[in-house]
Amino acid sequence: MVSTGSRDWPDVAALVLPGSRAARDASRAIKPGRHGLPPEEVAHIQRERLIDAFVQVVAEAGYGQTTIAKVTDAAGVTKKTFYEHFGTLEECFLVVYERGSKQLLAVMTEAFQAAPDWRCGLENALRVLLKVLAAEPPFAHVALVEVNAAGPRVRQARIAYLRTLRELFTAAAEGLPEVPDDVLDAMIGGVYTAIYLRIEAGRCAELPELLPTIVYFALLPLGGRD
Repeated sequence: MVSTGSRDWPDVAALVLPGSRAARDASRAIKPGRHGLPPEEVAHIQRERLIDAFVQVVAEAGYGQTTIAKVTDAAGVTKKTFYEHFGTLEECFLVVYERGSKQLLAVMTEAFQAAPDWRCGLENALRVLLKVLAAEPPFAHVALVEVNAAGPRVRQARIAYLRTLRELFTAAAEGLPEVPDDVLDAMIGGVYTAIYLRIEAGRCAELPELLPTIVYFALLPLGGRD
């Protein structure tokens, strides 16, 4: 089994995924009346609070039971404010998913490219993915479990993200056998399912334990059993 690099690298503690912060944190409060903040800053704060509130409400209640009223209550804003930023709950979900997946892809790519070869890079990237999801249970639940209840735009965003992972894991590989795209998609799907099952069972903290299994599963069609 290939194993490289420190298991604590890279440090992803500073990564702020949707849902990482409390929507009603005192540091994000806007004082009523004359607060001195420009309108664009007020709008930015409110939008960010809505995004975090959405993740927290969906993770707790499920997307099917989530309403705009629940999200605005959790964010401490009005429904009018919600509609100033998002047309629908699905649009809010899409923003959450695309932002989070972009952040995940960035840290995975950094870990992958820092490795001495593509096999070590694949392991590094998967290690980072598991570490981040284990540290962010609300986002992990929303992005991997509740996404199944989302609308078509969000599900298409998930397909695009998984396709990007396939490209990341194979683009820099040298001497790979000719592997059909369907096989690669099945490999990505298998890794995704293994992670999904842990999250769906409420066992996010155990995700890093999956690393040897999913690295082996991912390498098998690409590099052979050895």
